[in-house]
Amino acid sequence: MRMVPSPTTRAFATALASVLIASVFAAGPSSAAAPQAPGNLMGYGFDACVAPSQKVMDQWNRKSPYSAIGIYISGNSRYCGDKYQPNLSKAWVQRNANNGWHFMPIHVGYQAPCFKNNPRSRVQKKRMSTRVSTARAQARSDAAESLAAARKYGFGKGSVLYLDIEWYSRTNATCDDVTRRFIDEWTQEMHKAGYKSGLYSSGSAAIRSVDLMRGTSWYDFPDHMWIAWTNKKANTDGGPYLSDAGWRNHQRIHQFHNGVNQRYGGYTLNIDKNYLDVGKGAVRAAEPRPCGVTMSFSSYANLRYGSKGAQVSALQCILRQLGLKKSISGGFGTGTRSGVNAFRKQHGWSQNGTVNSVVWTALLAVGGKPRVMKYGSVDQAVWRLQRALTASGRSVRITGFYNTQTERAAAAYRASNRQTAYTTVDSGVWSLLSRGMPGR
Repeated sequence: MRMVPSPTTRAFATALASVLIASVFAAGPSSAAAPQAPGNLMGYGFDACVAPSQKVMDQWNRKSPYSAIGIYISGNSRYCGDKYQPNLSKAWVQRNANNGWHFMPIHVGYQAPCFKNNPRSRVQKKRMSTRVSTARAQARSDAAESLAAARKYGFGKGSVLYLDIEWYSRTNATCDDVTRRFIDEWTQEMHKAGYKSGLYSSGSAAIRSVDLMRGTSWYDFPDHMWIAWTNKKANTDGGPYLSDAGWRNHQRIHQFHNGVNQRYGGYTLNIDKNYLDVGKGAVRAAEPRPCGVTMSFSSYANLRYGSKGAQVSALQCILRQLGLKKSISGGFGTGTRSGVNAFRKQHGWSQNGTVNSVVWTALLAVGGKPRVMKYGSVDQAVWRLQRALTASGRSVRITGFYNTQTERAAAAYRASNRQTAYTTVDSGVWSLLSRGMPGR
């Protein structure tokens, strides 16, 4: 029979505080995090014309699957230039960096010589010269502007700045060649300044044009390729536009769905959806084995006096971390029963000396609580989350990577406990897990 926690559940933060070990119970992002542009990430991002307000960013951080945001920092052809950006500032960037956001700084400057403006648009984009020498000079000017804006907003060396080249027809060979050389010059200037170059463009336009240059010795290639290909598939496959052989070392962003209205936390934005695999991608934290014993299992069995085995050792390890048990033997004896009863008492549960799914869920959730976790999260808390969800009755493979399966499990766990079924995990979910609330 599943035990449901008593309404008299008591807090036990004081008991935890003196015994948690930092390497096991890792907390969330540092409060002085450097802005990541874009940093290491395999996950979702969005870009919107105007940088959202802090209230929107906070709600979307907790409720949306997005971990990165594209911001328009510079360029003489931006549709949302500085006067349309009431929120964008160095302080805004830093605050959101502290909250774990990654950034894609975008420059929209000179466009291909054959680019066609929409005559009804309030912004008529400027076109680069058809003369190569002039176009290269314009690229240097654009790069200098973008670098100055990056420094203004706090993005230091090593950051990737993305050059936005809108769609143009590659049937005009002169136009295509000048555009490639403009990108080459931009990239050289980025590298001279210690920054990295990113190219955003339609797959059939500049992305394809630069991809066809691979193997050319004189060309300076962008470090990242951001392909606009609205096939609605969240991956970094370049399809017919970007060869698999190029930019394959976590150097791709795919804009896969454009002009979508999405609502999270009560706020609706019109966005373009992106999937990123950048930096080092998804670098999982090492699986925590605090006592040198296995902690991850496909299911967690009911334990009682006389039980033996690996799961008893895992139980004893957590109890030891909590100061409720001294030794690890793999055998459920009187000392383990006393520790279990002490833990149960802290939660207001009957002291019957048993460990069921409710107790397992609460035990496995013990530790630091990151501000928010979502698709792409890879810190040590992901291991604990997946273990606790497994114990609660949700089906999730314990991998240390917050993947689609974990999203589904988190949403289902929220729904089973009468919360909005977002795919993220925040303090509210950790609170439920820490109280041993069932997941089904």
